[in-house]
Amino acid sequence: MDLIANLISNPLTLKLVVIATLSLSYGFSLIVSILNLKHRRPRIESSLAEFIDENKYAQLLAYNKEKSRLALWEGLLSFAALLLFLLFDGPGQLDRMLASVIAHARLRALVFFGILSLASGLLSLPFSLYHDFSLEARYGFNTKTIGIYISDTIKGLILGAVFGGGLLYLLLICIDTFGSLFWLIFGLILFAVTFIISSLYTTLILPLFNKLSPLEAGDLKTAIEKLASQTRFPLSGVYVMNASKRSKKSNAFFSGLGRFKKIVLFDTLIANHPVDEITAILAHEIGHYKRHHIPYGNVLSALSIFITMALFSLLVGSRSLSLALGAADLQVHINLLAFFLLYEPLSLLMNIGTNIISRRFEYQADAYAVRAVSVESMGRALKRLFADNLSDLYPHPLYVFVNYSHPPLLARLKAIEALKTLDTQTLEAVKKEGGV
Repeated sequence: MDLIANLISNPLTLKLVVIATLSLSYGFSLIVSILNLKHRRPRIESSLAEFIDENKYAQLLAYNKEKSRLALWEGLLSFAALLLFLLFDGPGQLDRMLASVIAHARLRALVFFGILSLASGLLSLPFSLYHDFSLEARYGFNTKTIGIYISDTIKGLILGAVFGGGLLYLLLICIDTFGSLFWLIFGLILFAVTFIISSLYTTLILPLFNKLSPLEAGDLKTAIEKLASQTRFPLSGVYVMNASKRSKKSNAFFSGLGRFKKIVLFDTLIANHPVDEITAILAHEIGHYKRHHIPYGNVLSALSIFITMALFSLLVGSRSLSLALGAADLQVHINLLAFFLLYEPLSLLMNIGTNIISRRFEYQADAYAVRAVSVESMGRALKRLFADNLSDLYPHPLYVFVNYSHPPLLARLKAIEALKTLDTQTLEAVKKEGGV
């Protein structure tokens, strides 16, 4: 035990542990990504021929390969930069430089992470520009102008500074004020903030980037209101988002607190899908609500937050950890950075667990949609969505296991086709009860 205690109190040992942890996490993710990139994609299935012909399938394969390669190069550059930053005691050197001009510890911590965030953003900027204005443009997706890109970037930086900086400042206050109980107090604050932001996203955040307009009267609005009534979904409004100002990709979602839910449709979804497919997609979203996936997700989020904060509380006061990253003495913000790096393997495992649950929820929401609308409408909606977005049809199973929050298309189609065996009278009876 004394040997272990001596090892974990040795700054050099801790530095090697941090670097090894970071390297192993990156190495695992790299292997999974390469396996997916090299994974053999078979010929397109005949069941998809209506939506994806041979030419479009070739385009789909090329698009996903280019996107994967771009992500690999970006990840490699980020890893190399971070590794060099740690090897040459970058965190400690940066903190000493800031300490010479900023005496206030909390303000110095804010500037410290602000500089790291800006550096990360600058590293990813060329990849982001290439992704939007070359890759996405060549495959017919990008519609944003350079002006919109700059505006989005500035707004994103401001939001990051306000929310990220504000939460960091609150964390530092909690550490100074509540001592060993800081993790519990800040965990409650963090959960409350994330819950409010996610619940009020369409009111607080979305209008900063996109315009929401009420859906005009017509067949689609009538069909949506009928579906909401049939499924007893508390609908407070249906809105159209001008997603086409940035991309031609399609989606839909609902947001709102309590029983006041807003349905938001991308204008690209309305343009590309017939009414029955759009109602099937919305029935899937309603399925998440009816199967209580949102409160389950909130519970998982709370568990993740409190586990993370409890573990951080074990390292927050470690002087050796600060020294390991080049500091001259204990610095809480440097320990926070070290914790993020050491937390990578556990974060990866937690994300895998969350993705397993999320994929299960997606199957349940698909099943609900099939019972509320029809197997045919849901199947066509999924096929058209995947085809229009050039989504990968044959990802590597390990890549799916690690990274996918939604099941691949063919797995979803197989699952909903199995629902055809359900007794028709049973389905109709359940529909009438509004609990499809």
